[in-house]
Amino acid sequence: MSSGPETYDAKPFDAHVVDETNKPELASSEIYIDPAAEKRLIRKLDWMLSPLMVLMFLVAYLDRSNIGNAAIAGMNDDLNLTGNRLNVAVTLFYVTYIAFEVPASLLLKKLRPSRLIPFFIISWSCVIIGAAFINNYASLIATRLLLGVFESGLFPCLTLYLSTFYQPAEQARRISYLFVASALSGAFGGLLAFGLTNLHGARGLAGWRWLFLVEGIISFVVGIMTLFLLPDNFETAWWLREDEKALMRIRNENAALYQGNSTNAETFDKSEVKLAFQDPKVWINSLCQFCANTCSFGFSTFLPTIIRGFGYSSVRTQLLTVPVYIWASVVYITVAFASDYLRKRAVFMVPMALTTAVGYSLMLGVSMTSTAILYFATFVTATGIYCVVGLNVTWIINSNAGYFKRATAIGLQQTIGNSAGIMAGQIYRIKSSDGRYVIGHAISLSMITTAAAGYFLMFTLLRRLNVKRENMSIEERVRQIDAGKKGDRHPDFRYTL
Repeated sequence: MSSGPETYDAKPFDAHVVDETNKPELASSEIYIDPAAEKRLIRKLDWMLSPLMVLMFLVAYLDRSNIGNAAIAGMNDDLNLTGNRLNVAVTLFYVTYIAFEVPASLLLKKLRPSRLIPFFIISWSCVIIGAAFINNYASLIATRLLLGVFESGLFPCLTLYLSTFYQPAEQARRISYLFVASALSGAFGGLLAFGLTNLHGARGLAGWRWLFLVEGIISFVVGIMTLFLLPDNFETAWWLREDEKALMRIRNENAALYQGNSTNAETFDKSEVKLAFQDPKVWINSLCQFCANTCSFGFSTFLPTIIRGFGYSSVRTQLLTVPVYIWASVVYITVAFASDYLRKRAVFMVPMALTTAVGYSLMLGVSMTSTAILYFATFVTATGIYCVVGLNVTWIINSNAGYFKRATAIGLQQTIGNSAGIMAGQIYRIKSSDGRYVIGHAISLSMITTAAAGYFLMFTLLRRLNVKRENMSIEERVRQIDAGKKGDRHPDFRYTL
């Protein structure tokens, strides 16, 4: 490559080789990108991808968590859900959910996102529609198991899919949209539950049946939309011009310089899969996700039950869940933008986790007669839950380079993390509670504090690796490159802290 400027023929981006006197050795062959043009491109990606991603994730969470709204709307009585049957139904969803996450993420490229993701959505929509007509406990269990199968691949596939469009420093806020969608699904679900359960008796259907039926139909429509609107990658995106696709290629080439030149391999590489399973950082991150998800799943599924335990009526409870989720959404999207802007993860995650710990402490310690304070405590609890869960997903994407290592890491994190649903479904026992739910809150408190400690440990380990690579001699750097170290093992790779 010549030392002078090299013109790239994709106008108007005016790409050229970076002046090597102004850049570190790492970026000596990096192609310059006009910041204004890149900003326009990212804005276009956001307008075309984000609404669809949010819609998909919103209906996913709506359909998995509506069992909590249905439970207080008469489903428990109609299906004779005595004892811990509701808890078992909630738990079994996660048995099949966690079993298919790693395979789904590894198969995404081969089976094509534009086909696999709509297949998931349409399939679980049919299950939810069918759930509106079940008449016994066994049928409820069957629908929950099937729902877990079809919802399992959505989140790891979407996060992996977004990583092929956005660079590491751009990913937190985009993944935040997914978790904002999950929080808003709680608010939207509460409003839907309030409206639809009032249809009780219309056309001979109970209110909770209307809830399943209408939400299933909404999801089905979203699945059909996705089938036509979702591209496999930026090369097949019908809404990108050729010059914009050229800029996307340049962005990927530049990113490869910082990620060991193995960001988007087309051929399945089992060595990368093995590296993910051998990486202790992946396991630490995944265990932190398990702790945070215990809180997230328990809170999102049982929030209506928790608030009703404060002494509110069933109808009023449905409405009181809405402000909590809206607050959580606003906080999370603000934190995600700040996290991307500062390119920091742990500095936000540790304080957010400890804030949630304060919320659980309030719900455990405040008298049951102090209803207003207990309701306020749900806002404090919600403040950090979605932040830590979402930023930790972004963190594992940022910490693993090489397409199939990243795919395996995401799948493994989600498998371990979502197995928390098995426990979360059992810790909030309605029958044995006086409204305080001591066991559920106490376990959640211990889990979120453990997660905070884990995030700090991750920060310490990654910072140590970055410092070690910064101080690496030229000879050692060359030795490692000659030894074939790629991806995040490459000496030029730097971890986001």
